[in-house]
Amino acid sequence: MLNIVKEVLIVQLQIVTEYSNELHQLLVSVSKHLYFGSDGNARYQSKPMDVNIKNFHKSNKDHLVYYILRDHFSGTFTFQIASTKRLIPLVDFLHYAWSKDAGEEKFIYGMPDSIFVPQMISTEGLFSGLSNLNINPLNPPSGFASGIRVIRDIEDNLYFNMGRTVDHSLEGMNKLRTKVYSYLINSSFRNNYFTKWQANLPTSVHPKIVPDYSDFIRHFGTSNLEDTGLVLVGHEHKVQEEKKTSAKLPRYSKAKLSQAQDLIYDAWDERYRDKRLALARKALSISPYCADAYNLLAEESKSMEERQGLYEKGVRAGRMALGDLFFKENTGYFWGIIETRPYMRALAGFSECLWKTGRRQEAIENYQDMMRLNPNDNQGIRYILINCLLTEGMEEPAASLLSEYNEPSCFMLYSKALLLFRKSGGTTTDDCLEQAIESNSNAPLYLLNQKHIPWLLPGSYSWGSEEEAVIYADMACEAWENTPGALAWLAAEFEKINT
Repeated sequence: MLNIVKEVLIVQLQIVTEYSNELHQLLVSVSKHLYFGSDGNARYQSKPMDVNIKNFHKSNKDHLVYYILRDHFSGTFTFQIASTKRLIPLVDFLHYAWSKDAGEEKFIYGMPDSIFVPQMISTEGLFSGLSNLNINPLNPPSGFASGIRVIRDIEDNLYFNMGRTVDHSLEGMNKLRTKVYSYLINSSFRNNYFTKWQANLPTSVHPKIVPDYSDFIRHFGTSNLEDTGLVLVGHEHKVQEEKKTSAKLPRYSKAKLSQAQDLIYDAWDERYRDKRLALARKALSISPYCADAYNLLAEESKSMEERQGLYEKGVRAGRMALGDLFFKENTGYFWGIIETRPYMRALAGFSECLWKTGRRQEAIENYQDMMRLNPNDNQGIRYILINCLLTEGMEEPAASLLSEYNEPSCFMLYSKALLLFRKSGGTTTDDCLEQAIESNSNAPLYLLNQKHIPWLLPGSYSWGSEEEAVIYADMACEAWENTPGALAWLAAEFEKINT
């Protein structure tokens, strides 16, 4: 039974609930700060816009709209993002919110005993449908403002994560919901609302299973929500998702690709992130074959999943722009040919992401392919590849690479010393290690944790510098740590040289 306690002295209403799914709160809110621009990407305006659920249809902008369902007892919630020009039928959202298996991780599910519906979106059709589902629909009492804070927290978190990602389309903004949930609900460093929701769900009654969509929708009328422009139920039953097919690319145009590439050169010189992103998006609108546009977007993203996807698109775009015949005729000369560089940059970025996400053999194969395409290795891929091979215990390919690139660099000398140590147990490799230490005496300090590898790695280095040592140690630390006795041997030899 829902209890409403009036505290007259402070003129405030306190809603008291006793368990999870006793009372849900439905909220539909138009953002006063975020809207979609003409390019389809969300933009933030710091000055609040005078827009709300009643007057949004008068605005020329396509504002973000939040559909939120919150459990009053625990505070857990679920939400979806739409826009004022792409609204979600309210019944569709409720079915999604109450479904456990919605194709994504859920932190609330099951139909409640009662639901608060704001007065401005209440209709007879909505209330009748909820009642038919044995849900008690209520308008929140006057002065009840709980839920306003969750809207603010969601928007603040979205805006923060927009600075860490680059896909700010409607689909991209909805992908950011997982970040919002992680911080606001399923957190390890603050109250975990989902744990509270689970622990206080009366299992004899809840969660109440939501009917299949076709059965669910029959309980509701098809009228829209008067005076708001919101849609209660779509004109037809929910259409099954069409199979996603990749959009057909326009015919390749070298002139358009050149025009797009010029925009990327401008973007690399641009000081402001928003302008860099805008130029990259514009470049792709001119030519979807512009691999460097994907590369720039990937570099701007701090989301590994997003970076990997963008680099993969860059690899695909770059390969299509060059064509299969180009690969056959110019293998061995890549990078020296300017047109190949966007593809090579994309492949390097994609391979790094594959390595970091555990797809290590694929990364190694890509790096080996890059060495085949460009044996001169202007990108320094050999330094990455040798450490990948040693980390994965691929000693024969590592030996071949060291033989082919027999150079006195820190990366190759330390790698050679480590490989010989593995093969000989450290009995005949002191001279090789001594040469490595002479090439860069800072590297052992980082490998032995006498100095800590910084979170932000140097952007460049010179031979023998501390920056080189940091970059090498970051690449090689796993290979050294996974070789029994190697670090002790390194420590002993380093101490001997320095005494």
